[in-house]
Amino acid sequence: MRLLMTHGYMFSGSGSNVYVQNLCRALAGAGHEVHLLCQEPAPLSYDFVDAHYRVDGEEFSLLGERKTPYPGRCVVYNPEIGGLLPVYVYDEYPGWRVKTFLDLSEEELENHLARNAAAVRAVLERSGAEAVVTNHSVPGPLIAQRALRGTGVPYLSIVHGSCLQYVARRSKRYMDLAREGLEGAGRILALSSHSAGTIAEDFPELADRTISLPGGVDTQLFRPEALDPAALAGLKGGAGRGPEQREALARALREARGTEELNAALRSIAASYDARVHDRDAGERIGRLLASEGPLVVYVGKLIHSKGVHSLLSAFARVRAQTGARLLVVGYGTFREGLEALNVALGTGDETNLERLAELGKLLEGGHAGPLEHFEVSDELLRAAEGMHDDVEFVGPLYHEELAKLLPAADAGVVPSIFPETFGLVAAELAASGVVPFVADHSGLREAGTIVGRGLPFRLPVGMDRFEERLAGALVRHLSLPVKERNRYRRIVRENTVRHLGWDTLAGRLVELAREAQRI
Repeated sequence: MRLLMTHGYMFSGSGSNVYVQNLCRALAGAGHEVHLLCQEPAPLSYDFVDAHYRVDGEEFSLLGERKTPYPGRCVVYNPEIGGLLPVYVYDEYPGWRVKTFLDLSEEELENHLARNAAAVRAVLERSGAEAVVTNHSVPGPLIAQRALRGTGVPYLSIVHGSCLQYVARRSKRYMDLAREGLEGAGRILALSSHSAGTIAEDFPELADRTISLPGGVDTQLFRPEALDPAALAGLKGGAGRGPEQREALARALREARGTEELNAALRSIAASYDARVHDRDAGERIGRLLASEGPLVVYVGKLIHSKGVHSLLSAFARVRAQTGARLLVVGYGTFREGLEALNVALGTGDETNLERLAELGKLLEGGHAGPLEHFEVSDELLRAAEGMHDDVEFVGPLYHEELAKLLPAADAGVVPSIFPETFGLVAAELAASGVVPFVADHSGLREAGTIVGRGLPFRLPVGMDRFEERLAGALVRHLSLPVKERNRYRRIVRENTVRHLGWDTLAGRLVELAREAQRI
């Protein structure tokens, strides 16, 4: 099928960017032809892109082309939009003047809509696309509606979370524009049933047109056979966290005379290294962890309060005491130093600093004051946690190619978010790697856990009432099973992910829906 797709951004740096990249790769791999409008500056560096154009009104400039190994095609067009890049959440983009949508003037917004609509019309005429797929609820559907008026070409709209959460729900103007664009869509596609429900809350009149299309896992990259611990030895050097920061943390816990002094010390440590790269000795410490005895539990994700890693540390203390497990924490975020301090305080029985950290709560990540949620200090926890800091490693962020070589070494994974999630993509990546993932029982995490856990004799979603206690129990029961039985469960979650959540499955379903929209 020949599809035109709109996406106003790049191929990396955010969940929706990576989503569009992998969706287009899967479509090209299935023999379809995709004409994608986006602002990726170097699309030919991606293996599935055949050609790169700039489009200004009706004028096309070829910037490069080449052959790819895929049976289908993907042609990328960069619309000329005048150097201003509107975004949902402010960030820096080299070469662009950036403003959030909420900060755009009326003139700037109309210019953005008009230029993109003109580009869509030009690419539609040039490509002969049979259907259009938009990404984001603002402004993609509205652009498609204006560009396709009178053509008879249908469009489907994929709704990612940020545009509704950070723009439409904060502005009547943008909520009205989102509604206007989505009203013309043949189908509105949500990334999970939870997300479909939130869309229906905002647009109840469109609920019958909204369906869940979960998935988006690279099951070729994430697979049990990808395990390659030796390749991780090269994770060394750079500007990440290192021994000096660990020493500074220990000193801060020894010498801080109160909560304010402790918080200031942790902030100073966080500012002393580049949080977005792996630790300088990550490879060495990962190797040591993998070589030690006992089952391995892994967490991958942001280190912020809402992700619930503090709850995982509390649960892990009990798990380690009963199973001899080790914990590997992969990720970065403003809460890292608070979590590192919490881990050391638990392991050393430092009640004074535990009370300080629990009191500081979300201040530790730069947020408003408030206690740690789903975290309670008790004598039982302190007894179980003795020495646990020696079996917990925080190593900073690892990216997909590195993660794929590491995850199959884990005996269990945990996604303990205490706030709603659109979908549990990390849980699906763990499962694709043959790792049984336990998830918090809410929002899109519940759906992910239910899908990958089909056929298991136990539930992967863990109830939020007494969450740390329930999570510890689920992990202890699983890790105490015979290895042969756990290996069978590894195969089940892998098979479920490939069957239901792989990119090929998602791309195939999208094409079915596009063909269905043509017939309406």
